[in-house]
Amino acid sequence: MNNEKKVLLIEDNVSVVETLSRALECRGFEVLPAFAGEIGLKRAREKRPDIILLDISLPGIDGYTVCEKLKEDPELSRIPVVMLTGRDRGEDFEKGMDKKADWYIVKPCRIEHLLKVFERLLVQS
Repeated sequence: MNNEKKVLLIEDNVSVVETLSRALECRGFEVLPAFAGEIGLKRAREKRPDIILLDISLPGIDGYTVCEKLKEDPELSRIPVVMLTGRDRGEDFEKGMDKKADWYIVKPCRIEHLLKVFERLLVQS
């Protein structure tokens, strides 16, 4: 049986997906990439990840809407959602929290910081 924690990475930037995937896989996580909001929602329903990393700027529906839909779905609402974005304005953070994101991190971030956030959120979920 595979005990890896599954991370759904909803991000449209291929280089960010590749970099984060390598870093997380080296630390024992299984990374499930999704390059658009609708695809991310579908993968969340199919794969039931342990945690979700979510960019705001996505093709199709944006990350705020994805987060809102995840948190409104009784089967997915308990999965921690970390908004990982280049947007560092206060109103972006507030909007993410209004949509019930569990954490908000501005890119670029250090992998050690991300892992500490994961550790905290995975213990709580």
